[in-house]
Formats: sequence, C-alpha cells, structure tokens
Amino acid sequence: MASRAVVVGVGTYADDSGIHGYPTIEASARAYGEALDRDPRWGTAARSPVLDREEVRTADGVMRALHEAAAAGEGPQDTLLVVYVGHGAYWQDVPGGQVHFALGSSRVNEPWTWLSAWYVYRAIRKSKAGLKVLIADCCYSSMLPHLGPESALPGILGTRYQGTCVLTAVGGNVHNAWAGACPNLPAPLDSCTTFSGHLLNVLAQGMPEHPDDLTLGALRAGIDESMQECGVHHTPRMLLNDASEAAPLFTNHAKGRRPRTRAPVTVDEWVRELLLNGERSLPDLMRVPDLAGRVVVRLKAGDEQSRELARRVDGRAGELLPDPVDFVRYWGEIEPAMLGGG
Repeated sequence: MASRAVVVGVGTYADDSGIHGYPTIEASARAYGEALDRDPRWGTAARSPVLDREEVRTADGVMRALHEAAAAGEGPQDTLLVVYVGHGAYWQDVPGGQVHFALGSSRVNEPWTWLSAWYVYRAIRKSKAGLKVLIADCCYSSMLPHLGPESALPGILGTRYQGTCVLTAVGGNVHNAWAGACPNLPAPLDSCTTFSGHLLNVLAQGMPEHPDDLTLGALRAGIDESMQECGVHHTPRMLLNDASEAAPLFTNHAKGRRPRTRAPVTVDEWVRELLLNGERSLPDLMRVPDLAGRVVVRLKAGDEQSRELARRVDGRAGELLPDPVDFVRYWGEIEPAMLGGG
C-alpha cells in the first residue's frame, strides 16, 4: 500500500504583496503533519507531508511535490491526500473562471501569481490511487467542483476518475472561510484556522460510535457536528465522485469505542447511517420500502451531499425492489416530493 499525503500551508507573503498573512495557516499545516505522523495509516512516509516555506513559495515547488506524491499511488488500496490551507480567490475573467490558491510569491489581484485549481486537479486525477481526497481550507473553496468527469475542470486522456472526494471549509453560497482560530477548541488546536482546527479535533478525539477507521462520511459528520456545537461556524461541504462515504481515510483514535447495538429504525437514524457509511446497508433499508421512500425524501431536502446521496439511493431502488408491490410502496412516499419539486 502506497498512501501519500501532501500538506500545503501558505501563511507568509512578501511585505508588498497586498496579502494578509495568518499564523493560524502555518500552525494548521504543522498540526496536519503531526496528526498524519501519529496515524498508523499515514505515519510511514519517508519525508514529512508538510511542504516547507520555500516549496510553497512557487507553483513549481508545490506541483513538483504533488506530482511526486501522485505518482506513488499504484492501486485500489492506495490513497492520495492533498490538503491546502491558505487564501483562495476566484476570478471570472480568467480562462475557465476557476478557484486559485495563494502561494508565498502571490500578489493580490494578480491571478498569474496564484496556482489555478485546474493544475492541482489535473495532478490528482493522474494518480492511480484508488482513493484521492482534496481538503481545501480557503475562501471560495465552496466553488471548487467535483474532481470527476462531470467537473467543470476538463480532465486529460487516460485520467482515472474513480474514487475522488473534495472536502471544503465552506459550502452553499458562503465563500469566505474564517482564518481566525476557534477559542472553543482545546490547545494547541485553538491556534489553527477554524475549519482545520475542528477537523483536526475530530481526528484527535475520534468518534466513539464509529469503527476502527474514520470514513469520509464519518469525518464530514464529525466536523459538521463539532462546528455546529460552537454555533457560529459555517457548514463544510463534501463532494464525492465514485467514492463512497464508507471509504476509510484516517484511524479512529476514540477511546472506549462503543459498537452499534442495533440497526437503524427511524428516518433520522437511517439518514445518519447513509451519510456516515454510504450505501453499504441499503439492502437492509429497502426491506421496508415505505421507510426507504421517506428517507429519500428527507435526503432530498438536505444539502448538496444529501441530495446527491438521495439520487444514488433512488437510482438503485429498481434493482433492490424487484417486486412491483414493494416499488409502489416506495414510490408512494417519494412521488409527492417529486411532483412538488422537492
């Protein structure tokens, strides 16, 4: 297994750049490196995953490290993780109108000195790793598209599209990620950016009711719940392309993990199960067709990730409900929502 991680944290700029630096950015990058070093899934790399200040100064430094890490992925058991913490910008009047990431040599309002997300996406797509994850903690990360073929960023011939995930600091119509620290987090995470601090806190604390690995779905749910508890933070966003919520990404460090004692029963329990673990338990849900229909309706009323999950569940309903009577029971629940535009 050749899993590789690259952590890009850009918080220092030239005095005349016009860009405000934040110590929380570089503190977050260091904390990601420490978390990865502690994790048995990641702590075997020959070099630190955190790029140094000279490497993050230019696009060449970042992209050389990224291409090297991407080339290490060789098969379905491998994972490529790319983390960016820093300033993000979006210009509509440059080719493609894509999100750009700040570098140490970037200058405000000079797009050619920033790193276009297109190049980062291109390098990630070329990896043969079975799971490829981008975590973007920056402004305008909400405007990053899927990594897969339906992305607004075109791919290249021979690109492997399967198994990709984009997890962003903000979602929906919110474009500004808060670079300040969250005082509600324990030290030393109270010196990190808000989103990364909460993500790293989930890694440090773990999730007691989850198995040995933290899956994509569990990580997103843990961050969401942690930020909501503070009551002042925006909700993150997760986009999957042929990757499952059940894909493991980190080790679960929670002490005294409590295995689930019973299967989900209510709509709320099934919604959480699907958001945590994807479609793994979908055959069990479909044994109660009307309940499955109500779960899909609830998902359709949720955020972008929930709506995408509802689409995938609904797409498999015909396969898992071969009995016409069962399918009618299922359809009877979702039809009003469909007709009402929900």
